[in-house]
Amino acid sequence: MGYLSRKHELKEKINILINKYHTDLQTFEAQLENSSVENFEAWEDLIEWKAYDQFLLELEIQITDIRNGNFQMAD
Repeated sequence: MGYLSRKHELKEKINILINKYHTDLQTFEAQLENSSVENFEAWEDLIEWKAYDQFLLELEIQITDIRNGNFQMAD
């Protein structure tokens, strides 16, 4: 899968979670941490959301590096 299609896929997954919880990642995490009710589905979504967010950040760095010519060819 190409870098740009992977980026699009990650953004779609993040948008699904934004629409599901009607908030951004930081607010959602704070709400869960301050909640007195255990919601296992929400905690699982938080773990996935944080992973998607981190993968997207790393992917955007890789895309920027490629666009700037900062990459090495495999031997």
